[in-house]
Amino acid sequence: MSTGRKTTIGFDRTIHIEWLDIAAARVSRGEPPTQIRKALWEFLEDLVPGNTNSSGRGKTLTVLTRIWLTVPEQVEPLRDRALKCLAKASSEDRLAIHWSMVIATHPFFFDVAANLGKLLALNAQGNRSQIKRRMTEAWGDRSTLERTIQHVIKSMAQWGVLHPGLEKGSLVSGRKPIQVSGEIAGLLVRGVLLSQGHGMSIGQLASHPALFPFKLKLNIDTLRNHPGFRVQRQGDQSEFVELT
Repeated sequence: MSTGRKTTIGFDRTIHIEWLDIAAARVSRGEPPTQIRKALWEFLEDLVPGNTNSSGRGKTLTVLTRIWLTVPEQVEPLRDRALKCLAKASSEDRLAIHWSMVIATHPFFFDVAANLGKLLALNAQGNRSQIKRRMTEAWGDRSTLERTIQHVIKSMAQWGVLHPGLEKGSLVSGRKPIQVSGEIAGLLVRGVLLSQGHGMSIGQLASHPALFPFKLKLNIDTLRNHPGFRVQRQGDQSEFVELT
């Protein structure tokens, strides 16, 4: 996912978790892409204003389809496994599944999440100005940056993982971390590796700040036997995980 990183923001709309459920369900049923786009366009009619591709409605449709429909080729294996998991997933698991897809397809969202996760780990809260400063360093001082960060934050709040803090501009976790294991944890690991573009140690993956809403229980043997991962022992005896 390194190609185009820090250039195309992409995630520039506030997205509701229910909209992701609907998009994923239609993709899971194997509907033709044109039919999915038409159905989502009609569904958004009374929710987001606009009648053109460049309107809020059109941009919202673009974000939804980039997450579940028109994903990059390297994300397709993750998308296929994620769709299989959705059929029997709880509401908490569905959030983790959607999160894996969003961080894999939208580097800007991944970076906001990672910066938020670092701040929450250090101070138990994040600050909008701190996030903007860190994102400006990575993405440049763009006129749309602050507004786009707000869309990411509002989306996370709608999903229940963030709340406004007591101090002006502050943000705190909206709930206790969701515990995930097995296949769902594997999806989040794959999402991180796709966004980072390189392998990481098992410890770094389990505690990655971009996964702050979740507590991962990773079984190294499960990852080692998973066809999508390659696990190697490093010189310091830690396990290094990369995509096959």
